[in-house]
Amino acid sequence: MTDAELTSRLHTNLIAFKRLQAERGSLRHLSLPGVEAFALPAYQDAHFQQVLFTHADALARALPAVRDFYRGLGLSRWRVTLTPWQRDAKAVLAEQGYRFDFTIPAMGAWLKDLPDAAPGVPVESMGDLTDLVELNVSAYGPEWRDILATWRRPPPPSVHTVVARDAGRPLSCGLAVDVADTAGVYLVATHPEARGLGMATAVMRGLIAGARARGCTATVLQSTAAGLRIYRHLGFRDLGEWEHWVPPPGQGRAPG
Repeated sequence: MTDAELTSRLHTNLIAFKRLQAERGSLRHLSLPGVEAFALPAYQDAHFQQVLFTHADALARALPAVRDFYRGLGLSRWRVTLTPWQRDAKAVLAEQGYRFDFTIPAMGAWLKDLPDAAPGVPVESMGDLTDLVELNVSAYGPEWRDILATWRRPPPPSVHTVVARDAGRPLSCGLAVDVADTAGVYLVATHPEARGLGMATAVMRGLIAGARARGCTATVLQSTAAGLRIYRHLGFRDLGEWEHWVPPPGQGRAPG
């Protein structure tokens, strides 16, 4: 039960989460042996275009097709994600002119190691995910409304949700995607007016309790800087920074 195992589970779960988004229509998807590329053509920001891979050799073979995939969608920037156990791919990327851009913290926990604590405030599941979309928009910005609209489309997605309310008003939320016996946590958001009130902690405890009830043994996530304190307090382990590399300027432009 190592950090490497939790990292592998997070990597697998993230691909499943993005495939679910692609199936629901919000992402374009290219699947190659050992490589998965996802794109939102309406957004030029590399943050919304992500390449995930299993090993450096697969990435090296796929890079030309990945470039053509994004270029064909009119995108000039995308990011290739490296976990701490995929650092051998740095040489592959550097040879093609890619450069390091930013990192995102990864975290995980074995559910047996987490305390079985009550949420502290009432939480419930959501049938309609409109509140989840609106809370994420309030927390992260209006550009997320169109991106997350897919979660409101029928049929209901195969996810597990938790929302915390006050007097009926939704204040914090999150969802989990199960892959085998691992619950991946995504889209945790708290309304700006409710920050510091323990709402996100309550949501996370609700998600953890739900994962236990479904028979999961592990939970994994990627954190914002603001969320690190909450997840560490809950007992999550730091799994290291996931690096994101972007192509050289001009690679995404079609020949003139």
